[in-house]
Amino acid sequence: MSNPGKEYSRISFLFEKYMKATCSKPEAREIVDIFEDSGNDNLLKGASENQWNTIVAAHNDDLDPTDTRLITDRILDRLHHQIRLHEEGISGKYFLQKKAFAIFTKVAAVFILPLSIYSIYLTTRIPKTLPAEANQIVWQTIKAPVGTKADFLLPDGSHVWLNSGSVFKYPVSFAKDKRQVEMIGEAFFDVFKDASHPFLVKAGKMNIAVKGTRFNVTNYADEVNTELILESGSVQLFSGDYNENNIVANIVPGERAILDVARNALSVSNVDVSKYTSWKEGLLIFKDDQMDEVVRKLNRWFNVDIVLESPELKEYVYTATYRNETLPQILELLKISAPIKYTITDRERLDDNTYSKRKIVITKRI
Repeated sequence: MSNPGKEYSRISFLFEKYMKATCSKPEAREIVDIFEDSGNDNLLKGASENQWNTIVAAHNDDLDPTDTRLITDRILDRLHHQIRLHEEGISGKYFLQKKAFAIFTKVAAVFILPLSIYSIYLTTRIPKTLPAEANQIVWQTIKAPVGTKADFLLPDGSHVWLNSGSVFKYPVSFAKDKRQVEMIGEAFFDVFKDASHPFLVKAGKMNIAVKGTRFNVTNYADEVNTELILESGSVQLFSGDYNENNIVANIVPGERAILDVARNALSVSNVDVSKYTSWKEGLLIFKDDQMDEVVRKLNRWFNVDIVLESPELKEYVYTATYRNETLPQILELLKISAPIKYTITDRERLDDNTYSKRKIVITKRI
């Protein structure tokens, strides 16, 4: 059975390459076949909407009101240029037949334009100052503010979800021999399979190599451990540069790798993967978790500051699954399952005119 998510990721990836004139002849043929099949109409529309929504979500903070019009004008110029090249029979590296181009023009309004806007948008966000070296890598940064989540597609068609308070960096164009990204926080990856171009993740001191895999990485700056949970595929952990001599561990599905950063010690164990990856579906799952771990997750999930007043409270064990519950509802459920009570302190206005996090103090109920 086909996977619609994978299919529209592939469509987005291929068309971006076409617009940049970097696709191979087999890839150009694949694009033509996709558009010739009317059964792909919904996937094409979904892919275009996903790309545009990704732009808006990822760049909401720095999007200038005039950018949309500027980007639209520029993409129309490029589209007209592509049409003119096709009419003249000189479409750059790869010539697509008239029949194929007729198919493209039919769907330009719903697919070509949004995807091209995405491509040109990244170009317009590059600083105006030219790099000192022509081959200098230009990095794109996406942030998920505390209390929010984000998901987006990378240039190769890989899908990434970012959890609360995370930062993700990737090059606007991947290198010829590898796909290198960096992250702080928590991210789930669904990597597009490409055996000849390994996907490398730098998460603090943990270096990860995959070729087509689903996995979760946690690497928050204020935590002592970096964790990887593998859902499917295979993962290699390595030190230094990526090569066979520097591989330190091979992880298999269902395993959790924990790197103690201070001691540089790695441990691997079997776990229930869903407990660690369900956050991307909006699920908050606790299974025999100690209260301090529960509090840690709630703090990030709701952007609050929960304090356990007594060290004894940290030893309480908790099991529950939440989907749409509010923080007050969760606190009330905690009271039912454990002898605790809590008080909520309103936010305070700080000297810089910002506000502190809402503080919640949990104490033992006598």
